[in-house]
Amino acid sequence: MSKKFASSVIILVLVNVLVKFLWIFGVERGIQLQVGFENYGLYYSLFNFTAILSVIADGGMNNYVVNAVAQENQKQRETFWLKIILSGLYIFIAFVAGQVFGYPNSYFKLLFILSIYQMLWSFLTYLRAFLKRNQLFKAETFFSVFDKILLILLFIPLLYITDFIGVDVYFFAIMQVLAVVISLIACSIILLKNKIPVFSITGFNLKLSLVKEIAPFALFTFLVVAYNKIDSVMLEKMLVNGQKESGIYAAAYRLLDASNLLPILFASLFLPVISQNLLQKNEIDRLIKLSFETLMSWSITLSIACWFYRLDLMELLYGAESSEYLASIFGILMFSSPLIVLYYIFSTILTALNQMKILNVIAALGLVLNILLNLYLIPNYLAFGAAIATLISLTFVGFAYLYFYYRNLKNAIQIQQILKIICLTAMLCFSGFGLKHFEINWIVSLSFFLILALFYTFMMKLVSVKSLFNFLK
Repeated sequence: MSKKFASSVIILVLVNVLVKFLWIFGVERGIQLQVGFENYGLYYSLFNFTAILSVIADGGMNNYVVNAVAQENQKQRETFWLKIILSGLYIFIAFVAGQVFGYPNSYFKLLFILSIYQMLWSFLTYLRAFLKRNQLFKAETFFSVFDKILLILLFIPLLYITDFIGVDVYFFAIMQVLAVVISLIACSIILLKNKIPVFSITGFNLKLSLVKEIAPFALFTFLVVAYNKIDSVMLEKMLVNGQKESGIYAAAYRLLDASNLLPILFASLFLPVISQNLLQKNEIDRLIKLSFETLMSWSITLSIACWFYRLDLMELLYGAESSEYLASIFGILMFSSPLIVLYYIFSTILTALNQMKILNVIAALGLVLNILLNLYLIPNYLAFGAAIATLISLTFVGFAYLYFYYRNLKNAIQIQQILKIICLTAMLCFSGFGLKHFEINWIVSLSFFLILALFYTFMMKLVSVKSLFNFLK
């Protein structure tokens, strides 16, 4: 890995973490408190509905652009025209799907705005792929967060400095569209200044072979997005008070969404490392062991801490809008964190092995399982039922990827590692129960819990500073 790429990766991680946290807890949370849980629930449901379908507009092209396009003008023209066609198809399908789902006419204004946003966002990621392909890493890093920075600069003053009452979900959605348009224009200017050909209005020549080549990646993306976001859509559709329940689910999911950033960024770093080692027929056991132990220790600590301090954390974030019901949903959802780590580690390895069929089959089964569970649990347990469905389906998907990783590489997670994880879990649960019995400020109690967790992980050698530095090298 070159120093240029390595430094760009570190900047990418730091910038994304900072902006993501400001966005989730500064803007999204503020908007939800401003417009109310019910109105935000409608926005959240329709946003996820359009996000699931937006895979049509993407078509799995971004990875294809990075790997194949920049060297061949003909392929560049093919992807450009395919992008145009798929984007038009996406808008059409989004509206047809909205009719099929039985959305009332009052929903279609917001549905249209969010569909336009998703289409424009897919174009922005398409252009960023050309920046990445031409090793303009700083520019790619900048445009990965530029639209969010614009919105943070706009909304944090509106929400926290003044008592501005003009913010509603429509205003929020329109501003998201405007921010992406500005990002698209700026990104296009950078590409033109660097003489990187992207746009082509002549020479239409679309081959089916291109569609076939990117289809497996598009299908996998769709399935993963669908089983991660279908819950809020089903909540809104299946319940009389579906907008309110979707808003509660969104509030409970917010910290899990933020915590997902670490394994997601890790996977983006892990994939090229694993791919290179497999290509050179190097042993990858040490890398997998380090990754598994480090991320699992972190995610287990996070999930157990959030369970014991669920009421306090929800009250901190949502004040008077918090409740035991919201806290219980949040607590259950956070137990998904270790399963998400399993998913990202072992699906990344299977991706490096080009096992797209296995990836797609497991993702499809995970989606079907999630839908079936939601059909039963949501009418009976509302948003709490959706949280249980998420936990069960992620358990299936995570362990399925672990099984096929073993089947392909014959590398098993060692008994010693499993015992360490079990021991850490038991010690954290014992510490949590013990600390909750002391009548001290919850922030002080949580701080003690995290210090103990750090001590346990180093004591059992689940986390090693030296090993982490070696991995980065």
